Amino acid sequence: MLYCSIYNSHKVISQSLSIRLPVWNTAAGTGTAGATSLTLNGPRGIFVDNNLNLYVADGNNNRIQKFLSGQLNGTTIPTGTITLNIPTAVVLDADGYLFIADCNNHRLIGSGPYGFRCIAACSGQGSLSNQLYYPVMLSFDSYGNIFVTDSDNNRIQKFLLITNSCNGTTTLTTMSTVTSTNTTQSASLVTNSTTASSSTLLWYNVPEFTAYTTWSANGITFANTTTLGTNPYGIFIDTNNTIYVSGRDANCVQVWHDSSSVPIRNLTSGLSNPYSLFVAINGDIYVDNGYANGRVDKWTLNSSASISAMYVKNSCWGLFLDINNNLYCSMNSLNQVVMKSLNTNSAMWIVAAGADCSAPSTNTLNGPRGIYVDTDLNLYVADCGNNRIQLFLSTQLIGKTVATGTITLNCPSGIVLDANNYLYIVDYNNHRIVGSGPNGFRCLVGCSSVAGSAYNQLYYPTALSFDSYGNMYVVDQNNYRIQKFLITSTYYEFNRSSELEIWIWSCVTLNQPNLCPSTTWYTNGITFANSSTIGTVVSGSFVSINNTVYVANQQTNKVIVWFEGSTNPDKILSGSLNTPYGLFVTPLGDIYVDNGQNNDRVDKFSLNSNISNSAMSVPGVCYGIFVDISNNLYCSGLTSHQVVKKWLSDNVLTSTIVAGTGTAGSTATTLNCPYGIFVDAEINLYVADAYNNRIQMFPVGQFTGITLAGASAPGTITLYNPAGIILDGNGYLFLTDFYNNRVIGSGPYGYRCLFGCTTIPGSASNQLYFPASLNFDTYGNLFVADYNNGRILKFILASNSC
Repeated sequence: MLYCSIYNSHKVISQSLSIRLPVWNTAAGTGTAGATSLTLNGPRGIFVDNNLNLYVADGNNNRIQKFLSGQLNGTTIPTGTITLNIPTAVVLDADGYLFIADCNNHRLIGSGPYGFRCIAACSGQGSLSNQLYYPVMLSFDSYGNIFVTDSDNNRIQKFLLITNSCNGTTTLTTMSTVTSTNTTQSASLVTNSTTASSSTLLWYNVPEFTAYTTWSANGITFANTTTLGTNPYGIFIDTNNTIYVSGRDANCVQVWHDSSSVPIRNLTSGLSNPYSLFVAINGDIYVDNGYANGRVDKWTLNSSASISAMYVKNSCWGLFLDINNNLYCSMNSLNQVVMKSLNTNSAMWIVAAGADCSAPSTNTLNGPRGIYVDTDLNLYVADCGNNRIQLFLSTQLIGKTVATGTITLNCPSGIVLDANNYLYIVDYNNHRIVGSGPNGFRCLVGCSSVAGSAYNQLYYPTALSFDSYGNMYVVDQNNYRIQKFLITSTYYEFNRSSELEIWIWSCVTLNQPNLCPSTTWYTNGITFANSSTIGTVVSGSFVSINNTVYVANQQTNKVIVWFEGSTNPDKILSGSLNTPYGLFVTPLGDIYVDNGQNNDRVDKFSLNSNISNSAMSVPGVCYGIFVDISNNLYCSGLTSHQVVKKWLSDNVLTSTIVAGTGTAGSTATTLNCPYGIFVDAEINLYVADAYNNRIQMFPVGQFTGITLAGASAPGTITLYNPAGIILDGNGYLFLTDFYNNRVIGSGPYGYRCLFGCTTIPGSASNQLYFPASLNFDTYGNLFVADYNNGRILKFILASNSC
């Protein structure tokens, strides 16, 4: 329902957007100015709550009127000792409390459990940062900051949320001094209840991730050498997504607003080779100035000059300000982390970690770099020279090494924690970012560990910071740039109901029926399509979630499409394909097809389009293609012995290796002619490692595979060139055993043959001849691409009774 407040007509009207008739109804007021419960006089701002009650800033009557849903008789909201003078805007918070722009009193009013009070600009009209001059409209952002149209000052004022702590039924919200849209800096101050008590304010981003959160492998260059110079090092992003970067060669700190491409502030004022920086809750900026000047400098909010905040013996490669207002400095050359309280005037600091030498022991450090202090005042140190992360519990000088499992660090330089206290580490000499979770450590970006300047590479990264959305910013030092890696997924989990696990919609990109251990199919297949339609050999096939069947015809270089129930093709897509093997269709209807033969790419046919475009560059033919629930496109390169992927939400065609090394091998990190692939809802990758006669599973972010079936997996089944692979809704494997001419299924009792169990090739309805891909439809029927018979066989589900 769309509402309109008509000032000169003294009424509010509404119209449903669900119908096309241009007919509106009166929601409040009679059309004649008045001060009764039925009338309005110059209505301004309006608000409709979730119960469809209408609130009207009845300007010329100096009141807020509430009209219950469907009622034309309003009631005046009592404001106690607060007298309104031409209220022009009204907004409700989640608890139903009102916030009002009191225009002619030049202030903002808010309500709470103890009544109404002035919350901002309470000193009268003016143009100072704490004043307003005829405020008209107001709106909250997602952090609770208030934006106000300050009419006669010709500006938009932003009032920052200072506290939002709750004690029982008491709610206290305070607004800070305002900053206008043309100011050079702002710092938002919010509570992060995940990592701190309700009274603890965190002004830096502590996003909440899961074990399966992923980021695009291809970074976006946020800033480059034109702006940064040639030696950027430190980065900080506040909860307002203001971005601060320290440049050592440029001897400055530069500041960007969220989404701005041009710095809005440049701090120099006597800096020499600044490594690190940190921004406080009140907007003060602390910057390393230890190299030549032996101190940490502070710029107060909106100041152009700095003052000394802390004296140090050398450069601070890491700076951090904890919740108790203690400032920490990581002195790389002195192998120590020192701390000073900013609550006193004393210049004294104490050693927080490190014994002033570099011997590798629990109470020493060797070239410490980045530091992080959690809300329990535990100190984490990137102990570069010892290739480890050290944790020093609050007030303790004896550290313990945070185990990284199979991940080996090489000079860690930056460290950040998320809301669940999982670590994110800049692995400097390995040119990558690694992260931890309940399943251990995994590589997140730069996972080839090869230095480079491509979008998916880093070259001696030094620091990282998250914005409030969970996007990752990395200082890519030797490429002289800041790389932004967009978050591509936030959570993948099951909704549970008693013993039943039900896939949430977003976790499904293809059919995965819930099958019982005793499920059976009729062993005589029905020929769904033959060589006259799909060619003499067939490899790639797909059945979408609406049971549309797609087959790649390698002879005609076309994609053949049948809608559910059709016996003849409904669509034929041409494009410019060359001997296509794999294909995949997303729930939105976009078709991704192998075009690697001579063209080295995967092509995309958008829904209802007959024209294809390049979607990803690949190292040869893609025998398997998959799109996961995070919108990552995968290709299994049979001849390149690797699996690559790219995130489809960016415009970069470059792919990144996620399994295999590019050289044929039979170790846990290598592949030999991978064929079919599958990615589950937890972003684990399954590979039919054909020439190694095995099925490999690569946990999310890992390059070391686990053999699930076939060679070196005792108690499973012997495979001979497995080709197609798919999982059902319970996570059990179904695969085609290519040279054994059969289809295999797994369950709680192990593996069993389903079709072609004589392993003798043939063209009878119960035989297969080099089966390639396989797919379920929504009913649990199995479609198999019978390669050498040039046909698609459909095996009908016979029983699925548990």
